[in-house]
This record gives sequence, structure tokens and C-alpha cells, in this order.
Amino acid sequence: MKAAIWLLTLFGTAVALSMGADHPGGLVSLFISGYRVDLSINFAVIVLITSFLTLYFAIKAVSSLLALPQVAKRWRLQQRERSMHESLLNGLEQLMTGRFLRSARSAAITIEHANTLEQQTQNTDSAPKYLHQLRALAHLIGAESAQALRDIQSRDHHLQAIIQETSRTGDSPYETKEAAMLSAARWSLAEADPIAALTWLGELKGGVSRRTLTLRLKLKADRLAKHHLAALETARLLNKHGAFSDNAAQGLLRSLCVASLEDCYDQHQLEQTWRLLDARERALADVAMHASERMLSLSGNSQTALAWLSPIWNLLVSRPSALSESQQIRLIQTLASHLKVIGADKHWLTEIDQARAMNPRNSLLQYLGAMACMYNGLWGKAQQLMHEASQQLTNPVLKKSAWLILAELAVQRGQEAEAVAYWKKISLS
Repeated sequence: MKAAIWLLTLFGTAVALSMGADHPGGLVSLFISGYRVDLSINFAVIVLITSFLTLYFAIKAVSSLLALPQVAKRWRLQQRERSMHESLLNGLEQLMTGRFLRSARSAAITIEHANTLEQQTQNTDSAPKYLHQLRALAHLIGAESAQALRDIQSRDHHLQAIIQETSRTGDSPYETKEAAMLSAARWSLAEADPIAALTWLGELKGGVSRRTLTLRLKLKADRLAKHHLAALETARLLNKHGAFSDNAAQGLLRSLCVASLEDCYDQHQLEQTWRLLDARERALADVAMHASERMLSLSGNSQTALAWLSPIWNLLVSRPSALSESQQIRLIQTLASHLKVIGADKHWLTEIDQARAMNPRNSLLQYLGAMACMYNGLWGKAQQLMHEASQQLTNPVLKKSAWLILAELAVQRGQEAEAVAYWKKISLS
């Protein structure tokens, strides 16, 4: 369609010219120094058009000739800019493929090209707007390569160059500096320097400090620095963001809660740390038992520790399968230790008797019932329950403990032979 229109236009122009040539509209007279020159109007128009076109193309030719130096300079800048992009892409590709020496060389070439471009375009507007960002990225690639090569001096030089580049110019976006700080934190963790890593992470501003990558690095740094409460708070945020699976999150939170409780050195600090835990963390069996054991080791209030253990005890009574065998044994031992400190306690004696009545074949409950009876002065019932428990217990530690208690009870009743028999079992086991 376009070709047909052009063809019709060409034919129309030809017809118009032929009609104008056949029917001249008049003459053009030129008076030059007393002479008169008569020209047909068609010829005069042709002369004017030809003169205009000749002058126009002459001016264009002269302008192009005078602009050749600028064109050549612009071409050289474009070639250098293309070389800069090529070296940057090569450096990134070599870094990702593990060719760190080549990556460092490519980054150095990129920085050299960028510096040259900046010098050559210092007083012009032809400099690329992203030049500072590109140079900062080249420094970052060089720093990553130096870190992989364990060239700490070159790495720090590149890092300082990035910070200076992003601080002195407004052209480079802040993300480049953020990337450098995150990399510096990661390098500090690789060198087992969590304080330096936390320092770098502390300089991050705004939403970048709440990103998943930043929180992961902060979690590693806090754990390495043994800042367990801070690591616990970070792990909660990561879990809220869905950074872990359910099992991994539960295991991580459990370990951090236990470590936080282990850092306590008196009863007041232990109670404060326990209050900092949320309801789901307190409901974890290992956490509650460790808190109670820590209270016992600190010679704290056993009634408070037993209150912490109450949900786990209720879980054992209502759904024993919710706790593993090792957790059940640990719970029984912890309860027995606290009952020993408290002495006579009718409330827990009733609780244990009711639980034993619900599950009379549970040897662990029989063992705990015997211990409660003994601490409440019910020696006969304690001996009966402990004897039944000793025949069913499979855990060697509890079995030896049961025999030892039976031996002590036999000595109290004056049955030396029976006590010797239990001591002999203990020595042979």
C-alpha cells in the first residue's frame, strides 16, 4: 500500500511538472549592470531550487567535516564503555564459576575503564549516568574475589572504595552500599568475628535491616557471639517470615531458649528470662524441663519450677505418647529432685496418686509415686511402690536408683540382708 501511494505521488509530480513546462506562466527579468536578462519562470524556479540544494549540501558537508573530531571522540568513548561493560560481565561470570583470579583482573579492568571515562568526560554531559554505580559493582566483584582468594588487604581496599564511592556521589543508589555491608558482615562471620559482623549489620538503615538475608546473618552473628536472647528474637522474626520449615523452626527456637536459660546465673535472672519466652516456647517440654533443672542447680524456688513443669506433667498424664521415652524419664527425674527439696507436699502427692490410678501399669509413675510417698513419710507405701517399679523399669539409671532407695528403706527397717542383696544388684549391674 505504501509503495502504491509513493508511485501515485511520483506520477502526479511528473504530470504537474510537464504541465508547467508546456504552459509557462511568465518571464523573470534580471537587471545586472545595465543589462537585462530574461528567463522563463520555469527555468528560474529550477535555478533557485538547484542553488538552494547546492548551498544546503555544501553547508552540511562543511559541518560534518568540522564535527569529525567530536565524532571520533564519541566513538572512542563508546568503545571504551562497551569494553567496560564486557569486562564487568566477564568478571561476574568468572566469579560465579569460581575463577577468582580472572574475576579480580576483570574487575580491575572495569575500574580502569570507568576512571578513564570519568576523566575524559569530566567537563561534558556525555558521561554515563550509571558510571559510579557500575564502578561500585566492579569494586564489589573485586572484593568478593579477594575474599575467596584470602587477600584481605585487597578486599578491604575494595570495600573502602565502595563506601567512598556511594558516599561522595548522589548518583550511586544506596543498594550498592547495602550490598557491600552485607558482604562485609558475611566475611566477618567467615572469620569468626561476630562483633564486627553485628557492627556492619547495625549500620544498615530502613527496611533492609528487616530483610530475610539480613536477619539470617544477624542470627548467625548473635549465636556466634552467644547473644542468645537477641538470637531468639531474630529467630522469631525469621519464623514469622516463613524462613524455616516447622520442624527446623521448632528445633531452632528450642535450642535458643535452652541456651538463654543456661546463661542465667541466679533465680531472678532465670525468672526474667522465663517471662521473656512466649507461650509456645514455654510449652516445649525440653525448655520447661531445662528451666526447672536450671532452677534446681541455682538452688532456687522449687515450687516455681514445679509450676513451670505443670503443663508438661499434665501432658504426660493425659497423652503419654506426646513425649518421647527420654523426655518422660527426664521429667520424672526432675520432678523427683524438686519433690526432694520441697519435702512433704500433699498437693503433688495427690496429683501423682491420681495419675498412677489412671495408668497403674506405668512404671515411671510408680517410681515417682514411691519417691513422693517417701518424702511425705509414707515408708511402707513407698517400699511397696518402689519394689513394683524396680521390676518393670527398663532405664538402668532409674533401676539403680530404685534399688538404692529399697536398700535404704531396708536399712531403716533393720533388714540388713535385704539391703545387702539390693547393693549387690547395684554393683553387678
